[in-house]
Amino acid sequence: MFKRVLLATDFSDDARSAYRWAAELARQAGGTVVLVHVFEDDMVAAAPSLSGYLPAEALDLGRYREEFRRGAEAALAAAREELEALGVPVESHLREGGKPWKVLVAAAEELGCGVIVLGTHGRGGLAHLLIGSTAERVVRSARCPVLTVHSGDPPPAAA
Repeated sequence: MFKRVLLATDFSDDARSAYRWAAELARQAGGTVVLVHVFEDDMVAAAPSLSGYLPAEALDLGRYREEFRRGAEAALAAAREELEALGVPVESHLREGGKPWKVLVAAAEELGCGVIVLGTHGRGGLAHLLIGSTAERVVRSARCPVLTVHSGDPPPAAA
């Protein structure tokens, strides 16, 4: 079935709702969860200007990038531990730069994953039009099956 299950995470509650689903798919196939987080440079560039004190170019973006990276690495390690506690092998990858949906689709191919699992917020209407959906773009672009999990979906029963 799916020996390598790519699990996309941004560490949100929506993303965490997909952890048990990915673990169960991997367990049923005797496979591995391949945990991937996309570290966006856009977030780093926006962080200082959000404070409203100084323009982004007046601050040391390298320092912010390193702080964000350390935070992402720590969150990725915690997510890996959470998944390992579910009894499946896990490998984790921090990918930097690019649009998350493009990076996830490319990672699935590069890492030999047979399925992509990701949580989704299920926004509709105007919010969806303005913000877009990483999950939707992954579904439309991936060459492998994609399982989207809404945060309200109950975890699967173990087989």
